[in-house]
Amino acid sequence: MVLVYMALIGIAFGLVVWAVMNVTGTYLVDQRVREQLEIVDELALEVTPYVRTADADTLYNLLAQRGRETDARLLLLNADGTVWVDSLSELNGVRLGHGEVTDVTSLHMDRSYGFHRVKKGTVTSLSGEWIAYYTCGVTSRNELLGVVMMVSSLSELTRSLNEIQNSIIIFFVMVLLVVLLVGLYFSSVITHPINELNNLMQQTARSGFTVRAKPRGNDEIAQLGRTFNMMSEKLQNMDQMRNDFISNASHELKTPLSAMKILIESLLHQDALDPAMTREFLGDINQEIDRLSAIVGDLLTIVRFDSRSEKLQMEPIALDELLFDTLGRLNPVAKQAQITLEPACDELCFVNGDPIKLQQVIYNLTDNAIKYTPAGGTVWIRLFTQSGRAVLEVRDNGIGIPKESLPHLFERFYRVDKARSRSTGGTGLGLSIVQSVVHLHGGDIEVESEENVGTTFRVYLPLVEDPYADFDEQDEEAQPTDEN
Repeated sequence: MVLVYMALIGIAFGLVVWAVMNVTGTYLVDQRVREQLEIVDELALEVTPYVRTADADTLYNLLAQRGRETDARLLLLNADGTVWVDSLSELNGVRLGHGEVTDVTSLHMDRSYGFHRVKKGTVTSLSGEWIAYYTCGVTSRNELLGVVMMVSSLSELTRSLNEIQNSIIIFFVMVLLVVLLVGLYFSSVITHPINELNNLMQQTARSGFTVRAKPRGNDEIAQLGRTFNMMSEKLQNMDQMRNDFISNASHELKTPLSAMKILIESLLHQDALDPAMTREFLGDINQEIDRLSAIVGDLLTIVRFDSRSEKLQMEPIALDELLFDTLGRLNPVAKQAQITLEPACDELCFVNGDPIKLQQVIYNLTDNAIKYTPAGGTVWIRLFTQSGRAVLEVRDNGIGIPKESLPHLFERFYRVDKARSRSTGGTGLGLSIVQSVVHLHGGDIEVESEENVGTTFRVYLPLVEDPYADFDEQDEEAQPTDEN
């Protein structure tokens, strides 16, 4: 990351340096051109009267003097581009065809200039590798009398540009080195906690979810560390729940299998089978098989809920009808246990749900109340509405639940009284299934209990409008009235 950032910074700095050098070079060149053209313009005005009188000696002395002052070679050409006066007296009588000359003589431009690269040591190049030609017309009464030409070396300008370029490059390199060092320092500061977190993740992969980060501050890395701790804690809890689930499921499955094995072995070791005892043992085996089947069924239901593969067949349901239908199936169980069922429905309640799953909720809660209520007790089942929700309340006057057990009541395989729960045939999964079904329907469930007083479960489900209301109104309108 540091190298990438340094490369990006280097490219950006390089573009800035290139732009600064171009701007600086353009400015210096433009300034030099303006200065030289002003000198040529002044010289053209100065030589005009001597050109009209053809005073060659005066013109030579003037050009030689101005050449020494400007450190340049000055030439005076006639209208056809032939050298008339040369400050160095070397090109007199030579016709020059330079573009800067023809711009004035043929194209009738007031002035012109250009830059040329020539070999060192030539007469026209003075002492520089680059030279500049500046030309200006000498006119009188709109008549071109001649051309003043300045040949100037650009070595000083080139040297200044090189010095500026070198200074900028040196400054750029120094800044880049400083940025690189600062970047390396801060990258080590930033990547150190990232490396620590990476090591923690590798350690977690090797040793489990007990490893925790120690975030410091409130920056992004610290937030990442806290998120890692939350994830590790959640995964640890899930792993513990998985282990507990496997352990409890194995124990629950092993218990009826062990009982069946003992009963079968007892039958196998009997030389003469007693019909009464055989019937009793086979009845016990049948009960254990039913218990085993119930456990497997509940386990499959839990797995489907966890994997989100349990599909609900949602439809509008009259909850009061579902309640009385379910209680009709439980009446024989209640009578056998000498328990009185007291249903009450304050008003019609319609919910959107799966009738089979909601019936399982009513059945499990009522069946639990019957199982844990002593003979002669009562179970009250009430259905009413509250704040836009249907409320199913199942209350009993049974043995109650200890306060410390209430937070764990919906955990899988949790039993308040393990011995009595197994004797009643419970699997420890019923309330967990009830909670899952209620949550899938967008509802909630709560429990209140007091030992030796009783327990109350309340299920809250969202209400929907009566789907048959429109049909009922139409039926009433269609009924004939007795006008007599």
